[in-house]
Amino acid sequence: MFIDVRKPKDIDCGLNLDLMVEALPRIADEADRIVYANRIVGLIKQSHINWVDAEGNSPEAWDHFFSLAPFDPETLGIKHPYRHGLPDLAR
Repeated sequence: MFIDVRKPKDIDCGLNLDLMVEALPRIADEADRIVYANRIVGLIKQSHINWVDAEGNSPEAWDHFFSLAPFDPETLGIKHPYRHGLPDLAR
């Protein structure tokens, strides 16, 4: 019934971010998963503002998201924008 208390993978972002990442596979609709992933990366950008350039882009935040995920986000339709030449929509 209770969530196991554990140390967050990223102290700056906290345990709630870990829980958000872990929830991604349970979102059935791919478009909704992509929107949710962009929100997650947006939170990473807010916590690690030094990774973000003047235009709001951050390959480091996306790399961090992919390293935090205990699964391959690409299998869920979530593409790393800097590896695929896509715009960084996370804000």
